[in-house]
Amino acid sequence: MQPKMSIKTGFAAGLILCLLVGCSAPPVQPLMPTPVLFSELNVGPLDHIPEDQRWKPRRVYYATTRQRDRDLQRINYNNRESDRVSLGMAMIGFGGPEITWSDLNEFSRRAERDQVVDLSIAGLVEAGQFTLDDQGQAVDPNGITDWLVANLNASIRAARDQDLMIYVHGAKVNFYNANAFAAQLDHFMGRDMTSMAFSWPTRQNIFAYGTGGDVRRAYRHSTALAALIERLAEDTEARRIHIVTWSAGGRLVTQALSNLHARHQENTQDFRQRFRLGTIYFAAADVPGDEFIEALPRIDQMAQRVVVTASSNDGALKMARRFMGGDDRIGQIRTRPLDDEQTAIVLNAERLEVIDMSRGADQRGFDITGHRYWFDHPWASTDLVLAIRSDLDAERRALQPQSAGVLWALPADYPARLRQNLTRSDLEIRSSN
Repeated sequence: MQPKMSIKTGFAAGLILCLLVGCSAPPVQPLMPTPVLFSELNVGPLDHIPEDQRWKPRRVYYATTRQRDRDLQRINYNNRESDRVSLGMAMIGFGGPEITWSDLNEFSRRAERDQVVDLSIAGLVEAGQFTLDDQGQAVDPNGITDWLVANLNASIRAARDQDLMIYVHGAKVNFYNANAFAAQLDHFMGRDMTSMAFSWPTRQNIFAYGTGGDVRRAYRHSTALAALIERLAEDTEARRIHIVTWSAGGRLVTQALSNLHARHQENTQDFRQRFRLGTIYFAAADVPGDEFIEALPRIDQMAQRVVVTASSNDGALKMARRFMGGDDRIGQIRTRPLDDEQTAIVLNAERLEVIDMSRGADQRGFDITGHRYWFDHPWASTDLVLAIRSDLDAERRALQPQSAGVLWALPADYPARLRQNLTRSDLEIRSSN
């Protein structure tokens, strides 16, 4: 639940807020397929929302290091890099006026839909920007981060679930995509928490990524994400801060968390207590294995849970490794064994769960493949929803253990196990433990 949108002013002189709706037709994309969690259990993600709160648009906060266009009539962020971090909120529309709230809930519980539900940006509010100093700390004389914290805290206090989710996208997508994805993930998590998109300036061009330009951008803009997480951990009332990241966004998240750990390693305070990081979910991540394993002990110290999903047939990751080199990506099934030191690091990670989406394909009768399976395939998206939306461990989430307490798979009877393991309360109210 989120309160009606209110704009708070007066944090600092010169703070300017503007609500601008795009003058041209906004970009759209269809609502992701319904996770099997809802279609099999016959529960709608919106069933529990009170009648007086049933409005189709969904608010998503955003932080972006993209430059804003010099168009005073509408807000748009382009592919150019900015040395500032812009903060604001986006209103994401779900379907056109012909789709009612009841229709939306029904479409969100069906395995098959007879109508496309498009997501679009209905409006944007930009609060302003802050900068970073040479040490990666926020420089914010106008109090823009105060605006963000105040609005996030208002949303968190009003929500059924006092957690915050940050979505970090992959390559080849635009600003709209980041917000739309954050909104639909939030939607299938019951619209119960507060969600945010972090949009970094990747270009909508495979050559920009394949030649390494956007990879370098991902690493450069990890500093801004680290500064954002630091401020959110210090001043918001979020019970936990979750991060969902896809593809190249995994490099950015890995580097950002490593930066945070290094910045605070002299502090004796427990990292998990300090940053309150919940689940860090690496979906089909384009992170070289050796790079991730080197950072894993630091990430493991900071998060409640670290989930890595992998598939045997992710064409995008295969091409990335072939043309860009480096180790097997963590979103791939490894073709080369880990060395002894790497094996020890993985086995010593207390919070790591690796989900092999391809294991057991023969028994299931299908594989879970591609680069978009984590939201396109109803089984894969179900685990993402449960890992963020609940405090359930892998076994309670109906996964099947494979080896060493780290590797998991989706069993052939996954929907039946979901029905057996989960109650309605698991889907509606987060455990307070």
